Amino acid sequence: MFQGGSMSKWLTVADVVQLLHVPEATIYRWVRQGDIPCIVRRRKHYFNQSTLVSWAESKHIHLEEHTRRNRKKNVPVSQSRLIEALKAGNVYQAVPSDSLEELFQEVALRMDLPQLITESLAEQLMHREQLSSTGIGKGIAIPHPSITLGQQITQSMVGTFFLETPLDFKAPDGLPVFVIFVLLSADSFHHLQLLSQMARFLSHAKMNDFLKHSPSLDNLVDKFQKTLAETT
Repeated sequence: MFQGGSMSKWLTVADVVQLLHVPEATIYRWVRQGDIPCIVRRRKHYFNQSTLVSWAESKHIHLEEHTRRNRKKNVPVSQSRLIEALKAGNVYQAVPSDSLEELFQEVALRMDLPQLITESLAEQLMHREQLSSTGIGKGIAIPHPSITLGQQITQSMVGTFFLETPLDFKAPDGLPVFVIFVLLSADSFHHLQLLSQMARFLSHAKMNDFLKHSPSLDNLVDKFQKTLAETT
């Protein structure tokens, strides 16, 4: 490791993945967007630990506090939260999807949300998509607003929408998206937890074939529970 003019510890991308519990792809996306402080040396990214902690605090990601709390309780909080979020978000079949605009309007209208969120959600999802694709590959995307919804919602939600027509999300693998998981988070810490759990679940072997059958909410939740139990 190099010296940065102080005794501060420098972290690699792998270190940050472990610290924040988010996929590596998410870290690189934040870097591209300029959302996370880092420097580049010999084509590798490094993160100043103290700066990263301050950044996390500014995003309301209380790393040490949440880590200690979860270890003491020894409860898989993110797993139970994900199941609760899926149930709260519900599953929607054959959703009109001739364009991103139409799809996100359908999302806003179908999810059980406060009126103020319903009126602005489609625009928020479009704005986030214009920053960079939320497509994660294999025909799957995880759209979400750039800013968490805070007290506007009582709990985080993941709405599952099976598209009537596959749609180009400009995903990294170029494949059209046939299902989206719309992530609406109450705060930044749980947003990262849910995103990490979703990415782990969706990358599981044979998951793509399962989703192509447009499962019901009960079947989807059951599959999530079994898969998360296997990977915990």
